[in-house]
Amino acid sequence: MFLENCGEVIRVLCGNKEGNWVISYDNPCTPKFVLRDDLRAMERIEPPKDFQMRMTQEQTPGQKKRQELISELLEEESYVWDRTGRNTKIREIAARENTSERRIRELYFRALAGRALVEERKKAEKEETKEEKDFLWAIDTFYYTAKKFSLRSAYDMLLLSRYTDPDGHLLNVYPSWHTFRHYFYDKNFHKKSRNLIARNGLTDYQRNKRPLFGSASAWKEQIGVFQMDATQADIYLVSRLDRSEVIGRPYIYLAVDTATQLIAGVYVGMDAGEQAVINCLSNAAADKVSFCKRYGLDIKKEEWPNTGLPGEIITDKGREFIGTRMNELAMKYGIEFESLPPFRPDGKGLVEKSFDLIQQRYKPALRGKGVIETDAQERWAVDYRSQAVLTLEEFTKVILSCILYLNSYRVIENSFCKDADPVAAAVWMECEKEKRSLVIPINSEELYRFGLPRTSATLNRRGICYQGLWYVSENYKEFLESHNIGETVRICYDPEDVSRLFLLDGMNYIPFELSRHSKQYAGATESEYQMKRKAERDSRKELELRDTEGRIRLLKDIESVVKQAEYRDKNRISTKRMEQTKEMERV
Repeated sequence: MFLENCGEVIRVLCGNKEGNWVISYDNPCTPKFVLRDDLRAMERIEPPKDFQMRMTQEQTPGQKKRQELISELLEEESYVWDRTGRNTKIREIAARENTSERRIRELYFRALAGRALVEERKKAEKEETKEEKDFLWAIDTFYYTAKKFSLRSAYDMLLLSRYTDPDGHLLNVYPSWHTFRHYFYDKNFHKKSRNLIARNGLTDYQRNKRPLFGSASAWKEQIGVFQMDATQADIYLVSRLDRSEVIGRPYIYLAVDTATQLIAGVYVGMDAGEQAVINCLSNAAADKVSFCKRYGLDIKKEEWPNTGLPGEIITDKGREFIGTRMNELAMKYGIEFESLPPFRPDGKGLVEKSFDLIQQRYKPALRGKGVIETDAQERWAVDYRSQAVLTLEEFTKVILSCILYLNSYRVIENSFCKDADPVAAAVWMECEKEKRSLVIPINSEELYRFGLPRTSATLNRRGICYQGLWYVSENYKEFLESHNIGETVRICYDPEDVSRLFLLDGMNYIPFELSRHSKQYAGATESEYQMKRKAERDSRKELELRDTEGRIRLLKDIESVVKQAEYRDKNRISTKRMEQTKEMERV
């Protein structure tokens, strides 16, 4: 069966009671899942003429050869939706036949779409008349532009440009409005996606006019496909070291499971970037019971049940999601990444909605506590920094409470899992029970250490000094037996907690804790420590200035005393007395 949506021809493949898997006939690529209601909204059409012709024609030797190449893929229907199994089989065929995976994949998608496996040679098109060339020029120049001329205005501009004399009078022979309009609709210019993009822009087409493929969760019936994104929270926080010091607005990173809408991982911190993404994934892989206990929240396993890494991550093209460390993570654990086009938040609507739901929960309760209101940019508005009262740790606890509500209590509309309560946590556990999972098991501590940023440091008799903080280890003495004082080593550190760092010794991570000289900074983030250190430096500068001024004042006082003495005793000592004094000194 073939359908048409916004000028694009779509072939329906297999399906279930919820909907069907479809593939684009015009541009064969990865099949998509479409809900039945969305399918009904599309126009059913006759199969394309070239498709009908191929059904009645015998295959050429070249077509048969390519058909045999992908026969194993076509025999198994599950490869339509089982991406992991499909990719495995494609790699196997490509290695066996000594060809590229890309070729096998393209042939398979073309076969699913019903296209020829050997591209047909296009017949030479009939040369256009001058009138048709003029029509095409007018449509491209005036109609399909950002200025959005009407079709009638484009026709008028055509006459003005091509069918008038120097005095502005119409020529005796010119095309009629009916002919121009018939050409436009006969050539289907009003349906072609390229032309729609030219008139309204790519973003508008992708959001409002592209073929619909159902909801984000409908085509993901396996847990372990996470949508990830970040936002800056609308609240100001204070330092845990000095509550009078405002440290700014925190960032929130979320990882939301596509199939169940479970918020699988979270990171709340003052820094954004690749490290924050890895911290969010580390949280997704960690045991949530012990994690929440760190913030004074006692929960049961079933309230936040997920552990492990996702098999696939859906993100935008933000730098933090496509950096070097993320590529290393993907290679190490076999994670697939699906990058969305820019300015397309609708492609990861679940995580975007999760941000909205979280802010809807905490904002009313925290008004007047540093929350930024809609009038922040208006004149005479309150400086919401002056209202800040929460530390980063306290705000994280608030966010965790919101997540626990969304995961364990919020009712999910149209849940695909009918055997479980319509809440995210229950649906996740049911999928785990049915082994419908792409989750990659992993030790969260291993992932945490892997994701920490790395730098160099120098060994010292007292330990390791990093950014003015001293770190020591119980086994440091034994470590120095095989290393030298002053040697440069690799370390990894946590920007969110300066309490410890790790010395990299081959594949081993040796923990180092803050020494007693630096214990006052335990639990602080790197930014909080730098802020405190700056305040201490400023205070020291003030003390040093006072010391310098005191020394100068002392010199002035001494100088004043000397001057007074010289004025009073001038010429009092005789030359004879001075000679006697010198004589006594010689003796």
